[in-house]
Amino acid sequence: MIDIHCHLEYMKDPESIVAEARQKMKAVISSVADMKDKDKILELQEKNKGFVFVSLGLHPERVGKYSDDEINKYLDFIKSNKEKIVGIGECGLDYTQVPDDKKKRAEDVFIRFIKLAKEMKKPLVIHSRNEPGSSTCIDNVLKLLSDNNAESVVLHCFSGNESNLNYALEQNYWVSFATIICKSEKHQRLAGKTPLESMLLETDSPWLHPTSREMINRPWMIAESAKVIAAIKNITRNEVIDKTTENAKNVFKIV
Repeated sequence: MIDIHCHLEYMKDPESIVAEARQKMKAVISSVADMKDKDKILELQEKNKGFVFVSLGLHPERVGKYSDDEINKYLDFIKSNKEKIVGIGECGLDYTQVPDDKKKRAEDVFIRFIKLAKEMKKPLVIHSRNEPGSSTCIDNVLKLLSDNNAESVVLHCFSGNESNLNYALEQNYWVSFATIICKSEKHQRLAGKTPLESMLLETDSPWLHPTSREMINRPWMIAESAKVIAAIKNITRNEVIDKTTENAKNVFKIV
């Protein structure tokens, strides 16, 4: 099993979590959402080479915290650490957290990350969160990806509609389902329409525990998602795990 998107920086005692995950999994990818956490996670990766992998990005909600100069320096830092990372992100748009007067700047920064991922030939890990009852955010994300000729796209914690899903599949994007699938009929329906060949699994832990609202989710809980998907597709849990693990290795170039 490979959890392609978790946040070890937000977990208490990440070293012990990594130690437990080693007993149950092939690898975990920690996705840095705030540049202030980059050194902590890269240090954790250094201690756990070949098991902990890192994707560096900037959550759209965090964009407003930093000046253009700080973001420029961060992008340079990412370039200079190319060999230490497997992905760019998470990055994207968020229409629940980012106020209207900040959306344009968030788009501009997102475009810079799209271009960076292409330049570095790394997969791009996308965050897109709609306002309730709307698909405007993910619609705009997909448009910006298309307009900027994005390559090797991973739609993290996918929660678009069926039209968005069909478009993503046509573009050969990777669709990643988080552990919210264990309790969301919408996500179960979307997973049923997503070929295993295009699917990845993640937890977004410590958020999105299958049964609790507490921040207690852990990377190995993707096994619970695999059970749900297996039942939907009438295959075995191991088939889901094996294929999504193979996919994760291919997209993030994890041996």
